[in-house]
Amino acid sequence: MQNNRPIASVIVLNWNGKRFLGKCIASLLNQSASDYEVLLVDNGSADNSVELIRKNFADDPRLRIVELGYNYGFSKGNNLGIKSANGKYVIVLNNDTEVKPNFVSKLVSVAESDNNIASVSCKIMHYDGSVWFGQYFTNGGLIVPFFTQGFSTQYLNRIYDQSSQNLANSGCAVLYKKSVIDKIGGFDEDFWTDWEDYDLGFRTNLAGFKSVYTPEFLVVHLGGGSAGSSPERYVRIYRNMLFTYFKNYDTKDLLTRFPLFLFALLPTLHVGWIVHRLVTRPPDFHRNKSMQYLLSLDKSIISFLLNLKMFVRKRYFIQRLRKVSDSAIFSNTHLKGIC
Repeated sequence: MQNNRPIASVIVLNWNGKRFLGKCIASLLNQSASDYEVLLVDNGSADNSVELIRKNFADDPRLRIVELGYNYGFSKGNNLGIKSANGKYVIVLNNDTEVKPNFVSKLVSVAESDNNIASVSCKIMHYDGSVWFGQYFTNGGLIVPFFTQGFSTQYLNRIYDQSSQNLANSGCAVLYKKSVIDKIGGFDEDFWTDWEDYDLGFRTNLAGFKSVYTPEFLVVHLGGGSAGSSPERYVRIYRNMLFTYFKNYDTKDLLTRFPLFLFALLPTLHVGWIVHRLVTRPPDFHRNKSMQYLLSLDKSIISFLLNLKMFVRKRYFIQRLRKVSDSAIFSNTHLKGIC
């Protein structure tokens, strides 16, 4: 089996994604690379999406379908897919995407250029030509939340067009070296979903490996995924943000940066996000739940405190992986001349 090991395994986690899954799988089976496999990992879908893929693509030997029979969430679902993968590299890809024919080969070539690279991401575009994801999660040791992108478009566009080493890559479309995942662990399954990719990116850096971004446009984001933007989701997002920094900061930054983030930066970002949504009225913001959105930060802090004992234990094991100080990580992931 080892002699036939593919260079990469692309993992597409699916939950009721029938309306866009066909385009995603079709684009993955139209790659210029030859030495790869595609794993459709299904989280107990009830929309016949798996049947659709079997009907249209089952005769392709590169495709394997892993039916979990239950919705384990993003973190555990992908972890189970990674365990089933045979590739030297695993590529995690959202099901509401289409990829360019050189998607697999480009990510692998970047990873192969440096033995210390453990994670690679790329530019992701909307169909309207706007950038859905470019590398901007690298700013003074704090991972920049999605909702800040609307306030500094010119600044961000300059970042999007530069290769960079960064603090974390988006789990929408990202390559990981499987041997590193085996060493440092995959996505934190207690996160369920949201911010688990940033946590893994930080952990990758502190263990002495590189997380990098290539500015080449390789992925189209179709949109319409299953996560939504409910107040309940924002409770989880903020809680997971706190756990990410609590687990990964070294002792000095836990005592200095973490209180600053908890008591100053996060509340400011939270209020700014709500005001921005009230003004712009995006379709995923429920105006009749404004008070619930406002209270989501308070609820997330309560959840953080209730689960703190468990994450103290996780912090202990993560810090034992540390090979690089936070100051060195932040220096390496700081975009010279831009940040």
